[in-house]
Amino acid sequence: MLIEGQIAGGFPQGVGGALSEEFRYDERGEPLSVTFADYLMPTDRDFPPLEMIVTEDAPSPLNPLGIKRAGEAGVNGVGAAIAAAIDEAVGLPGAVTRLPVTPQRLKEILDNHCVV
Repeated sequence: MLIEGQIAGGFPQGVGGALSEEFRYDERGEPLSVTFADYLMPTDRDFPPLEMIVTEDAPSPLNPLGIKRAGEAGVNGVGAAIAAAIDEAVGLPGAVTRLPVTPQRLKEILDNHCVV
């Protein structure tokens, strides 16, 4: 159950990093992302329950609780999966070159690459 919780917690973190969370600065290096209105983090309410299958339970022998670092499993692949999905949807492999893919950045991708 511990692994599932870490993965489920990492997933929204990955989505936030892929779609909305960005530290922005002005030309003088002053931060522009100073409140939660400027730095959008997804919350638990933004996601349906996740279904996952953990196929192996191998507690760590290195500590009394048997815990391991596993939260990265929910974070690492999300950005790549979202970028690949956007590339596929717009028909341009490699169109997404940086994260997060904010609505403004997606509009730039479409404006620069799509012929209407």
